[in-house]
Amino acid sequence: MQEKWICGFWRRIGALFIDTLVLGIFGYFVGLFLEDAFVQLGGWGRLIGFAVSITYFGVMNSSLSNGQTIGKKILNIRVVNSSNSTISLPKSFLRYSFLAVPFSLNGAQITNEALLSYLIYPLSLITFGGLFSISYLYVFNRVTRQSLHDLVVGTYVVNAEVNSEELPSVWKPHLGVVAALFIAAALVPAFTSDLAKSEPFKGLLATQEAINNNELVKYSGVTEGSTTFTSTNSGSNTTTYVNTQAFLYKNNVDDSDTAKQLAQTIIKTYPESLNKNLIQVTLTYGYDIGIASKWNSYNHQFNPQELNGSE
Repeated sequence: MQEKWICGFWRRIGALFIDTLVLGIFGYFVGLFLEDAFVQLGGWGRLIGFAVSITYFGVMNSSLSNGQTIGKKILNIRVVNSSNSTISLPKSFLRYSFLAVPFSLNGAQITNEALLSYLIYPLSLITFGGLFSISYLYVFNRVTRQSLHDLVVGTYVVNAEVNSEELPSVWKPHLGVVAALFIAAALVPAFTSDLAKSEPFKGLLATQEAINNNELVKYSGVTEGSTTFTSTNSGSNTTTYVNTQAFLYKNNVDDSDTAKQLAQTIIKTYPESLNKNLIQVTLTYGYDIGIASKWNSYNHQFNPQELNGSE
């Protein structure tokens, strides 16, 4: 049976997995030497991984490397244009940008000011519109197997030793779905803006800001919720809590005094926490550069009433 020119889904995913593993190993070893620098970068550390990734994929998927990354070489596939020729370096960089930017923004540390401003609309459009469109096309565009970044620059991922065939066209409803996904992503903030101004979300933002002002904390997140345990003997038992994850400048994650100080900040800025069963402070130290990460965390738990009485 003659192999098709257009590469199949699993071989393409396999190549991406290999390339991700290669970049991850590189990031791990770089982190051994530059851990302190990466930690200090905080959320900006993801730009390191973005720079490494766009250089790797931009160069390797271009004509400079016959359109093949390490993963593509192993699985014998490559990136080409409609004429079955490899693409230029600028086009390869542009192609990868449309793939990488939504994923990079999805994990980025974005300030509350940005999330509560009109900037949230383009961020939502690019991040969620891009993510859902890329995923949709990867799975459902079975004819040309082009995802968003391929459609934008007119490229295909093909089996390297198979002669080119007459190019099929993309099923037009796919383009309609992609357009709908981008429109929906752009409109989502219009329906969530009222949530950000309501309680408890507004109160939790104020608490988060107070924790971020602590000199030991780079940034943090604050949530509240409940957990229900069910047993045959005692029935169901629900525990309500307020949780903060605080990322520290130094590796003092087991420092109970720091955790207690942050828990008291929660009580002062979010009085509703006194009605909860538990305040949990997760102290975290580490870094995330996109292609690799390293974290060390320790959970500290406090009874809100006891903590309030000990002040």
